[in-house]
Order: sequence, then C-alpha cells, then structure tokens
Amino acid sequence: MSSTVNRALAMRDQPAAQLVFHRPLSELLGVCFAAGFVVDGLEERAFPPTVEAGKYPLSWSGKFSEIPPVLVVRARLP
Repeated sequence: MSSTVNRALAMRDQPAAQLVFHRPLSELLGVCFAAGFVVDGLEERAFPPTVEAGKYPLSWSGKFSEIPPVLVVRARLP
C-alpha cells in the first residue's frame, strides 16, 4: 500500500537498472476520480497454468497463473 520507487532489471543482460514505480490502485485511480472520470472497464489477464517455465527461475510461467502480470483500466468522462 506504500508508494515506492526502486531500480530493477526487466530483462536478462539489461545494461542498467530502470526505475520501477509502485503505486496502490487507490492512488492511481484516485487521480482519475478527482478529475471526474469514471471507470467503465477493467481487465486482468494471466498466463494459463500450462505455460512452461523458462530456463530462468523467475520467468513468468504457469506457476504464476493466479497473478495477472497486467491490469488494464478504462476510464472515461461521463
């Protein structure tokens, strides 16, 4: 629930760490609501449990099938 900024590697052999911003949904969507937007669409997608693990221990695979790597929110003005 805390807003943080960290440095992390996104892919193998990346030359330098990139900034990663963690924000709770209330903070992200609160800005939209304060500006008068309403959320009228939300989609969470996850890889199926049948996806094979990669050769790296932290690769996204079926073992994370209950954790969506992406959340898409559509916000519009009413």
